[in-house]
Amino acid sequence: MNRIKQLRLEKDILQSELANVLKVRQNTVSNWETGRNEPDQQALLAMSKYFDVSIDYILGNSDLKKEPTQEELDSLTDLQKEVIALMSNMSQESQAELLKQAQYQIWLELQNKD
Repeated sequence: MNRIKQLRLEKDILQSELANVLKVRQNTVSNWETGRNEPDQQALLAMSKYFDVSIDYILGNSDLKKEPTQEELDSLTDLQKEVIALMSNMSQESQAELLKQAQYQIWLELQNKD
């Protein structure tokens, strides 16, 4: 699904409502969502602020909605930083598999608490 459409649906607004916010026509939003046209820099910046996500996220260049702040980065433990460093050298497929394994490990730990 197109990220613009995904963000719009997450916010539970109509194309016409997003168009009003961005001061464009509804069919312009429709064209962005279907991939017929791309938003310009001004529209990307406005959507980034409105949806509180990065432009890279809107364009599909990143899966992070927002880049972490320096404060958030500074609060990571050494082990967390090592995991991130290791993952940056892995393929997307391997990263997804590692994420599934971590989610499963968390589920197991929760089961053992009961």
